[in-house]
Amino acid sequence: MPVPIWAGHYIGLPFSDHGRDRSGLDCWGLVRLVLGEQFGVALPSYANEYQRSTQVDKISALIGREASKWKLVAAGSEACGDVVVLRIRGKPMHVGLVLGDRQMLHIESGINSVIERYSGSNWAERVSGFYRYKNALDLDDDNFEQHEHD
Repeated sequence: MPVPIWAGHYIGLPFSDHGRDRSGLDCWGLVRLVLGEQFGVALPSYANEYQRSTQVDKISALIGREASKWKLVAAGSEACGDVVVLRIRGKPMHVGLVLGDRQMLHIESGINSVIERYSGSNWAERVSGFYRYKNALDLDDDNFEQHEHD
């Protein structure tokens, strides 16, 4: 599945701890923004749940709580709009949005938002799992094509 055209509108957005809009985002803020704008999924902010995006234990626990509300997707079955959870310092504490062709949109401290392969050398060993929002419709080819051209 190719990367959707709309993904280009999210490249180069600046990083900001607790950021929840285009003026600055952290990794959850970026996932939240894109799922809201492209898929109509309203997710909680969680901006008040941690002080810094480097708080390993707080972020990891928060991801664990949020993941329980999502459907685990088998590796190889992930689709555009799914969330990839990645380990940093051995714990799940980073998220990106699956776009297709084993690529994700994500953002980290020190870099603007980018599209990068989660199967590449930087991330392949760090993938903790793929998750689909339980209330989201599974995207079939027709729905994907619709979102691809928005």
